[in-house]
Amino acid sequence: MKKLILAILSLCICGSLMTGCSQTVSMSDSAVSAPTSSNQTETPGVLPKSYDLLMTLGTETSSTYSMGVQIGEYFNSIAPDIRCTVKTGAASSNIELVNAGQTVIAHTQSDLLYEAANGIGNFNEKKDSVYGVCTIMESMFHLAVSPDVPVDSLDQLIEQKYPLKISVGTQGSGIESLFRKILSTYGVTYDDIKSWGGKIEFLGMSDASDAFKDGQLNAVTILAGVPYSGITEVATSSELKFLDVPQKVKDQLLTQGYLSKTIPAGSYKGQDQDISTVGVSISIIASKNANEAVIYELTKYLNSEEGITAMSAVNSGFADYMKGPKTGVAGMDIPLHPGAERYYKEAGVA
Repeated sequence: MKKLILAILSLCICGSLMTGCSQTVSMSDSAVSAPTSSNQTETPGVLPKSYDLLMTLGTETSSTYSMGVQIGEYFNSIAPDIRCTVKTGAASSNIELVNAGQTVIAHTQSDLLYEAANGIGNFNEKKDSVYGVCTIMESMFHLAVSPDVPVDSLDQLIEQKYPLKISVGTQGSGIESLFRKILSTYGVTYDDIKSWGGKIEFLGMSDASDAFKDGQLNAVTILAGVPYSGITEVATSSELKFLDVPQKVKDQLLTQGYLSKTIPAGSYKGQDQDISTVGVSISIIASKNANEAVIYELTKYLNSEEGITAMSAVNSGFADYMKGPKTGVAGMDIPLHPGAERYYKEAGVA
């Protein structure tokens, strides 16, 4: 009899410990498995009692990664049984992960969404399981060159076959993809620039900035909000001039998910004229199988005063763009996730 009682007590203690473990909430960039099948069981409009909210959002130092941390803290405050994990991920590969259901939400940009929807460019087939959640900011193309580069336009650069020594961003990044497309409108490749005596470097902005200051480069590119701190830093120690994107180039890019944009005069030291350029919108996307109530709550938070304030503290680019549901749904050229669609319909903008 005593053995029976002890056995019952042991089972009760184990059960209590197992219940306690389910309360754990974590955020990290370590590898994690895809959402489990239990995540797919949902009651419409009701947050699940247990859910793995996986987010792939940029590099650890990026504003999108910091956004993921803020999202995790919000869900921790309203639904502590939802386990939030932030992982690193690039804009192009994020689409693949979302489409395959290997992450719940991610960030990407409008040009890549255009390619994914049409199965072109970086994607050899259409990605039909990617849904929109919220547009969070816009980034603009910058092409800054040293003042001793004897050209004042992209047209002149190509015509003169100038040996530009340029950083085009890391391989596979949004900026690198865009610069290749700009060159392709002229029928020019990286190999052509090298044959002119130029140099192509695949560097992040920090390394590119150092190389520019040291005279190893005479041009840098970036796709970012305005003003961008990396360009501001370079401009404080080195003179810069910015090259416009010609209208004939813009006309081709505007059919591929890009936006016509202007970098206002005075955005950077020594920049006394507006710069005509192109840009992209940066959006949060979700897997087709993402829990509807979770995505509804996420969309509501990102478009709320509380969410906008939190994101604005992370990056001024968020503050400049995020104004509520109208900007949240703007430029979303893919189907909305049902949870996001429900929110925007309630807000009267979808």
